[in-house]
Amino acid sequence: MTAGGRVAAFGALLAAIFALAAIAGSAAGPVTIAGGGDRESHADAGAGSHASPRAAATGAAPDKLRLAAGDTTLTPGRPSRLNFAIFDEHGERLRDFEVEQGRRMHLIVVRRDLRRFQHLHPREVAPGAWTVSLTLPDAGVYQAFADFQTDGERDALGVDLFAAGRFEPLALPAASATASADRYDVALRARGGELDFAVSQDGTPVADLQPYLGADGHLVMLRAGDLAYEHVHPLAGRRLAFDASGAAPGTYRLFLQFRHADRVHTVAFTHEVAR
Repeated sequence: MTAGGRVAAFGALLAAIFALAAIAGSAAGPVTIAGGGDRESHADAGAGSHASPRAAATGAAPDKLRLAAGDTTLTPGRPSRLNFAIFDEHGERLRDFEVEQGRRMHLIVVRRDLRRFQHLHPREVAPGAWTVSLTLPDAGVYQAFADFQTDGERDALGVDLFAAGRFEPLALPAASATASADRYDVALRARGGELDFAVSQDGTPVADLQPYLGADGHLVMLRAGDLAYEHVHPLAGRRLAFDASGAAPGTYRLFLQFRHADRVHTVAFTHEVAR
């Protein structure tokens, strides 16, 4: 069978797999995002290893890995299921995924105006076949990024999701060094390629952050316009400090996640990376 034939046949295979399997989706709960009352669904996980991403933009990775998804047209506000798989350059379904930040697969879903955000953890229901339950909160075009690690290298592959209905894109807030959510205030200090965050609540610094995905915090950077994707990790030995030196110039939306009081909180910043 040709590579194209394998990909086409995968749609039928997925239909059979998911018709026979009743799989619970990722655990979800609401999290307020700063700047407009956005909501996020999230699933928690334990400790994991860290690695630098091999691909930080939408589309195919340098080694020609490809993401193939089932139905990508979803009804806004209604729980749906996204089924997908990763194929290698030969059209074969990729099966060997490594645990990275406590999970073998992360899924980041963001609306293209960067004002809606979800971080989910799909389940593998057959070797290389992934499923996740998600709800697109309102109409628009979204991008879903499958973030995973193979052979010690990170990849991020994207696919468009469509939610029909009236859509008016929201402008990004102006770049700012402060943001708030859930009664938490977060200050951002950028020094060269490093991003440092300080969390306070009711004016008091928060010193007892709980581990989230094996670290004090989690940061995703998405560039306005082309949605170039950067999934960065904390610097060793430093609380909520991240190495973003690999980010190309542009305007980014930063989604910082941290855990406190047994809940994951998400705060969003607009940030300029200078040329």
